[in-house]
Amino acid sequence: MSLQNTTVVVLGGSSGIGLATARAAQAQGANVIVTGRQAERLANARAVLGAGAQAQMLDAADEAGTRAFFDALPALDHLFITAGELVLDGKLAPATEALHPAMDTRFWGAVYAAKYAAPKVRAGGSITFMSGTAARRPLPGAAVATASCGAVDAFARALAVDLAPIRVNTIQPGYTDTPLFDGLFGAQRDEILAAAGARLPVGRIGRPEEIADAVLFLMKNGFVTGIALVVDGGGLLV
Repeated sequence: MSLQNTTVVVLGGSSGIGLATARAAQAQGANVIVTGRQAERLANARAVLGAGAQAQMLDAADEAGTRAFFDALPALDHLFITAGELVLDGKLAPATEALHPAMDTRFWGAVYAAKYAAPKVRAGGSITFMSGTAARRPLPGAAVATASCGAVDAFARALAVDLAPIRVNTIQPGYTDTPLFDGLFGAQRDEILAAAGARLPVGRIGRPEEIADAVLFLMKNGFVTGIALVVDGGGLLV
């Protein structure tokens, strides 16, 4: 039930929920390793986490790179995969190749990570994927991204059986204040997110640290496996 002296790997840990999870695990005594695909964000993560953490460039959709990353690790205790792409595809109008990143990063990235990490996970360890509440309530105009969330949820349930006793779970965040929305909403970001938060029972969108707290629960509780944990401020209720 403790993360003290464990090794926690966060793929997509250079910002947002991933970085918040790495910081929270580190605060509880874990040795953390984060990856990211943007050099600037990765450099910031190194500065935030300090000299005791490791940070490495990695694109989660790169199978060869993911395999090499885990081959170089002697062992790990907990893995959290946050990588995902939100691709807008209203009425499936974009070219098909433009839709691939939504599935390649979130679903196939999860497959690669689990495939090459599982043999290195110590007894009592866990794998946590991140999908989203879109798996339960589809995102209008983002059918493939929605499908990627549902695919990850089903994949995690199957792996909870296949990889046992490694525990496998999924976290499903709702609207959370992360850099994901910077490029998506542009100058209207704050206005749109404030309006989204006002519709929630809690009256605001989530903070990365609140999602991280739930991820740490999934890592530490040895009797939880095969679930999709919703952390959405009551969004699915309204």
